[in-house]
Amino acid sequence: MATKKSCDNGSQRNADTVICESLKVIKRDKKTAESRYTSNYTLQQSKETARGYKICCLDKAEESHNVYQDIMSCVTLENYKKSEIIQKNIDAYIKKDDDIDKLINDSSKLLNEMRIKIEEAHNAACAMSNCIKNKVLPKSGKPSKDGKIGEVEHELKEILDKTKELDEKGQNAFESIVTIAGIHTFTNTVSLKGFAAKLMDSVKNFKTCVDANIKSTATDVVTSREELNTIVNELAQIICDKKTEATIGNGLESVIEFVCESDCEDGCIDLCKDIGNCYDSDQDHEQKGKDRRRRKQSNDKN
Repeated sequence: MATKKSCDNGSQRNADTVICESLKVIKRDKKTAESRYTSNYTLQQSKETARGYKICCLDKAEESHNVYQDIMSCVTLENYKKSEIIQKNIDAYIKKDDDIDKLINDSSKLLNEMRIKIEEAHNAACAMSNCIKNKVLPKSGKPSKDGKIGEVEHELKEILDKTKELDEKGQNAFESIVTIAGIHTFTNTVSLKGFAAKLMDSVKNFKTCVDANIKSTATDVVTSREELNTIVNELAQIICDKKTEATIGNGLESVIEFVCESDCEDGCIDLCKDIGNCYDSDQDHEQKGKDRRRRKQSNDKN
């Protein structure tokens, strides 16, 4: 086996010292790669947790957006349309109420005039009947031979009965229209106009609120999706960086194993066992060889 020389001899540079110095650089680079690998592994776990959180946020945002859309479709639009119909119908009822009020007043006036005329006609018929009885018909009350007086009395009675009947019906009609007018006074459909306006305003405010929530939740969905995509891109970069550092570490590990542990038929130098600044002892050398192989296996799996 070749002669071993110390790597601390800076005055002479030979194959041993060059290889030893190169091993120091390789070991330093390997530790750097391992450190970066560990850092990227930790960062990967952090990003995976963040990805899960962003997926949850996206699910909640989509769920909220769907809920508000369902409220708009199944509740808001239907009630908004019904409120419009109610308000429109109430306006129509108020107009009809005004028309009814005018008809009641006109009918009441006409019925009152008719009632007065019928009453006057009945009074006139009574006066005429009394006049005929006192001035024309015989006071004895006996019918005439030709029967004319009986006919006159019969006709007078029919006239009085008709005028009396008309007077009673006119009075009843007038009293009925007065009753209708009294009932109509308490309907007060005009008061419903304020209620319809308040109902319409409330439903409109509710619709505006649902619209605003649909827009805000839609924005939340877009934002959550963009944030999730950003996390996924960052995670992909971190995984690639971690794999790169693992590859670099494994490559440097292979170089170290080749220099320090490979068996050569021509008796190549084994620097790591005899040069003090490479490893402290044979036992340390063997333990570190085992550690290297274990880390390599772990890196291959990850």
